[in-house]
Amino acid sequence: MAAEKRAKLKRHPSEVHLRELANDIGHECDKLATFLGFKKAELDQLHLTHRGFEDCVFNMLVNWKQRNYKKLDLFKDLCDALEKCHRVDLVCKVEDWKEEPHKSRDIVDEDEPDASSPSSATARPELSRSYSYINKTLEEEQLRDLSEKIGAEWEKVATFLGLSPMDVYKIKFSYIVAGDRVFEALVQWKRRMTKNTNMVKTLAKALEDSGRRDLAEEIREMGGYNEEKRKEDIKRDLLELYNLPPFLGEILKGYEKIENPTIPFDLFMELCIALDPPDVLGNDWRRLADRLELSRFISYLESEYKEGPTSGVLWCWMKKNKSLEELAKTLDEMDRGDVALKINAHLGIEPCEEDVQGNE
Repeated sequence: MAAEKRAKLKRHPSEVHLRELANDIGHECDKLATFLGFKKAELDQLHLTHRGFEDCVFNMLVNWKQRNYKKLDLFKDLCDALEKCHRVDLVCKVEDWKEEPHKSRDIVDEDEPDASSPSSATARPELSRSYSYINKTLEEEQLRDLSEKIGAEWEKVATFLGLSPMDVYKIKFSYIVAGDRVFEALVQWKRRMTKNTNMVKTLAKALEDSGRRDLAEEIREMGGYNEEKRKEDIKRDLLELYNLPPFLGEILKGYEKIENPTIPFDLFMELCIALDPPDVLGNDWRRLADRLELSRFISYLESEYKEGPTSGVLWCWMKKNKSLEELAKTLDEMDRGDVALKINAHLGIEPCEEDVQGNE
């Protein structure tokens, strides 16, 4: 019986995975959809139905997942399609998800379509210790106030809070005013939480994952979260997750202990010099931190690594076992071809004429 149950075990990406992928895929959306089996007419209909680009991609991916819920391993199909789109960076990301059972969707009942409790959709790795809050609940008056501030990102926030695409569709159908839609989503989420759930922490994390760090900070303040305590928690998280030293000088010392670092020290320093200065378009170390899913650490790096925040981001990059080729590709996608050229020069890759002209 146990063997039969294991045979039915499915590995499917969660809605949170698909939302993250929708945020990263960019203009290869239509190409990916084609490789996932969508016809041109279906794509046109998706673009008409969903005005926001990211929402369109997300709904396409959800649709694909629902069509293929009987398959055992959707991660493999997704990786194959991304590879055909030449998005090796996203292939690596999806493969990482597959290796993390606590983040992936494991479905045993083959006759049951893609439906589960909200908690499974938002399952994400947790650290061994939790943040310290005085208040852990939120009143509806606070949620109403927040709903007026979230705006267009509300569907993304709803996904990270565990609401399904069907939940979001019903809310959009039932309410016309944007603020009412957001409020309903937040109230539905609150009703599903257990007594012991730290609502402040959960909502702050969802807002941060959705790119609304300003509102995440506001929610934490509602929970009475002490700023000094927050710094200590972030410092601890960076140490546990990436073994990141608390001071810039210790990174430079720590380099001596690394055998065959992914980024050689001389190149490491060149990249820091290039990415540390603020960029007018925001394409500096902060954008790279976002790409590496380190957005919640940005304010800490700004304050504690004032002289060289890029060094902290690159250190985490190496700890994630990312390659130089991936880093160059990411920098190219950030419109920082000038920095990508430094990496390619180290790798012995000759710049094409177009790259040289674009960076003159």
